[in-house]
Amino acid sequence: MKRSVEMEKKREEERVKKAEMARLKAERARAYEEPEWAKVEDDVAEDVAEEEEEGVRKNELYCVACGKKFKSDKQWKNHEQSKKHKDKVAELREAFGEEDQDNEDDDEDADDNNDNGGGDADGFVSADEVEKLKEPFEGVEIQTEEKGDE
Repeated sequence: MKRSVEMEKKREEERVKKAEMARLKAERARAYEEPEWAKVEDDVAEDVAEEEEEGVRKNELYCVACGKKFKSDKQWKNHEQSKKHKDKVAELREAFGEEDQDNEDDDEDADDNNDNGGGDADGFVSADEVEKLKEPFEGVEIQTEEKGDE
């Protein structure tokens, strides 16, 4: 019985020691200050990240009609010649043609009201107009292909 009491005291002492060590470690971590030489200025880090991102974007080609990215000119040219791409472009032209007719009707109404809606001469449109442009495409699913397919 005496032995179990001694063992229990030792275990309690060990628990207290571990708790104290953990407290000291946490205190040191809170008090840690990064050395001046190791600090990185925020604006320098942001500039480096932006440059890397721009470099990636410059090497990337993107087909708006099909929603696909290409890493080389050869892939892009092959894609442009593909039947699927040509079909998508034809669908978009058809949709934009119908939309242009609708917009012409809207422009006539806007001219009557002397309203400057429908975009400026520089080609900018409002967020409301963008939402209107999205409406005909609601429910349309874009099929993606593997890059090696074409």
